[in-house]
Amino acid sequence: MRVKLNNGLSMFYGTRGSGRPVLLLHPVGLKGAFWREVVGELEGECRLIFPDFRGHGGSDASLAPFSLADLADDMAEFLRALAGPALVVGCSMGGMVAQGMAVRAPDVVSGVVIANTAHLRNDQGRAVMEQRALAAEKGMPGTLDTTLSRWFNAAYQLRRPEHVALMRNWLMADDPMVHAWSWRAIRDLDFVDGLRKLAMPAMAIAGLEDQSTPVDSMKAMAADIPGALYREIDSGHLAPLEQPKAFAACVREMLQR
Repeated sequence: MRVKLNNGLSMFYGTRGSGRPVLLLHPVGLKGAFWREVVGELEGECRLIFPDFRGHGGSDASLAPFSLADLADDMAEFLRALAGPALVVGCSMGGMVAQGMAVRAPDVVSGVVIANTAHLRNDQGRAVMEQRALAAEKGMPGTLDTTLSRWFNAAYQLRRPEHVALMRNWLMADDPMVHAWSWRAIRDLDFVDGLRKLAMPAMAIAGLEDQSTPVDSMKAMAADIPGALYREIDSGHLAPLEQPKAFAACVREMLQR
């Protein structure tokens, strides 16, 4: 299914279930289908909506670089057209977009769940994101091993090779320039002042084995958001994929607030 935005871009999305809307936002380089197992856990309890960001999956790509604010505005307009206020749940880059929506469009965000992602970026972090953007510009094959090793530790790669293969296939299908633009958007993350003034239910979820976003970073985020809950899941960077039952339980807890 598709929704066309005022900027002319058509957003591809899936939806399952009925009732209170929950918007699910995926990590960099992936697509809404990333949430399949969490959707399976929750579709009997709420309406789950899982779009592809611009330039990802089946959604149109823009002709110029974009920011996290642009992605947040895309998703806010998408949500206004489709469902109205929703619990917004994001993992990795999706968690950054969820932050942007909560800060920039609180009228469509009834609560926010932010998983496996940063909310602050120092100079060293910005330099790392720029290096990832430069690597992407040279083609997706050169980015795969470093990305997958950040997302999955060696034990998980042996235990669930089908997950690793699926993420590899999705990354290989990406447009390298869109992937580079995504890393530069991530490089310029800057919603922290708004988060410190947030007035809505919020939860931060850390993966105990997350190599990209350490537990301390997620604890710091929870401390910066007034009244935010903090939860931990025994996973790496992609907690919804590795532990869908535990992740769904966190979303369910937020729905009950």
